[in-house]
Amino acid sequence: MIKKLAFVTILLALVFGFEGGAFAKPTFIMVTHSPASDTYWASVIKGLEQAGVDLGVKVQYRGIENNLNDPNQQRRNLEAAIAAKPDGVIVSDPTPASLNATIKKAADAGIPVIIVNQGGDQVANVGALAFVGDDPGKQGAMGAAQFNALGSKHALIITAPIGALSFLDARTNGFKKAFAGTSALAEIPMTDFNNSNRIKTITESQLQKDPSIDAVFSIGGCCIAAMTQVRADLGDRGKEMHWGTIDVTAAATTSLKARELDFALDAQQYAQGYYPVVMLALYVRQAIQPAEPVLITGPIVITPNNVNRFAASSR
Repeated sequence: MIKKLAFVTILLALVFGFEGGAFAKPTFIMVTHSPASDTYWASVIKGLEQAGVDLGVKVQYRGIENNLNDPNQQRRNLEAAIAAKPDGVIVSDPTPASLNATIKKAADAGIPVIIVNQGGDQVANVGALAFVGDDPGKQGAMGAAQFNALGSKHALIITAPIGALSFLDARTNGFKKAFAGTSALAEIPMTDFNNSNRIKTITESQLQKDPSIDAVFSIGGCCIAAMTQVRADLGDRGKEMHWGTIDVTAAATTSLKARELDFALDAQQYAQGYYPVVMLALYVRQAIQPAEPVLITGPIVITPNNVNRFAASSR
């Protein structure tokens, strides 16, 4: 019996880490620019938590109250995470000018860092192990390619004012560069990104000014519900236009099933929660480092034809 218990103890130690006579589960903290209630990040958190279960590690998620509106709050959350001395930090980096110095503090303190979702070009600057997420320029270009295939000639891009946020600039510019037709902008102030009525009003105003617009592209999950309401308000004109977006939210899934959206670009964000935990667990337990600095999780194209398979998945 004693031999059996010793064997089980050794086996558990190999799986979960056994140091100093007590189980030592690593703790990894994810700090991002979004509240946990955001539908996009809910999928990230599911991946984070499932990885914690599968790999036998402790995980925590720390978001901010209003999506993208307060980089200072994200920085404060990151400082608190560093002070907790976790075994690893996973952090989004949408505003490098505000966050990089603090992210580098974590790396300099010996805490391994994985950048997630945004900040793929900042890995070396902050001393991170790797980036897991998507390329915003390619997201925009992929959206343009879908509209090109649909024959669209004049697209309206629902986005932030140029210069407000670098990754949204990259999405917008990626679209404009790849789109075969002409494009215009419905610029949503950052303070209105959580205000669906304002997004709807600004978008409808631009469409009323230019009846030649035959396609509308949203640069993120913030604007999908408003965009689909605009389509409904336009009546027959809305039905004749083409509609697409970056991100797959519950509203996007519903609209795809109803064939009100032509496509949505899925960043497969569940993997953005899962893969960083795998990387950190391997690094902490076995000193295995990512061989490449960037792991891209998407996007893939979701259409009315494949949305049911997507919706049926556990993510």
